[in-house]
Amino acid sequence: MHGTFKAGEKYSEAALADELGVSRTPVRHALTVLVEEGLLTRVGARGYAVRVYRVKDVLEAIDLRGLLEGYAARRIAAAGPSAELVAAFEECLAEGDAIFAKRAFEDSDEARYADMNRRFHGLIIEAGDGALSLQMETLIDRVPFGAPDAIAFDHMAEQQKFDMLHYAHRQHHGIVEAICQRDSARAEALLREHTTPVKQSLGLSAPVGGRAGDGPAAGRSLPFVDMDMPADALTAPDGALVDAAGPDKPTARKKAMI
Repeated sequence: MHGTFKAGEKYSEAALADELGVSRTPVRHALTVLVEEGLLTRVGARGYAVRVYRVKDVLEAIDLRGLLEGYAARRIAAAGPSAELVAAFEECLAEGDAIFAKRAFEDSDEARYADMNRRFHGLIIEAGDGALSLQMETLIDRVPFGAPDAIAFDHMAEQQKFDMLHYAHRQHHGIVEAICQRDSARAEALLREHTTPVKQSLGLSAPVGGRAGDGPAAGRSLPFVDMDMPADALTAPDGALVDAAGPDKPTARKKAMI
């Protein structure tokens, strides 16, 4: 996806067929698939519009991901993890520990952490061995900030960013410990809680302890957010648009898995 078709823009089957220089049949099939995948919505009898995801959709997607991963973790813990899975978990934990042992991110650390985290969360969903869970997660990943590697740091200071991700990695340790101890209820609960830093990074959840001055997101105030506001208009704490302005600019959106 390249953003060629903007959210909310309307298109007709005939116009798209003419623009692409193909017959209507493949266009009709492609549009039907995109509707099923949640990327388009039907408008009238033959019209389509690029779906506009709203803040409430973002929150729902984040919560559903926590439920799915928690469900997968419960299944793994109940059955007992394989030696191969435990080894893969331990490799992820060791890599994260090495990053945070330095007390500050170096140039390549965020990319290393993001890659490790994708592997960590992928291990949980795959080992959960639920075909429907995989399909549902694919749908959730299409929602802005719904994917497991989505977090916006906007105006967050470097130390706050480091502390938030370090906190999330400590949660990784607790998740693996619960799975290895076959404590299915605790494993599930920890995965649900694991979505909290994502909400905090977006200013959509109070920091740990329920006060703006506590927890890894300390110092941030929560905005009053309209749940029907488009997801791409989520703002930083001071009201500035969270935007991919660049790694050194205060409104830059950074991504790293939690």
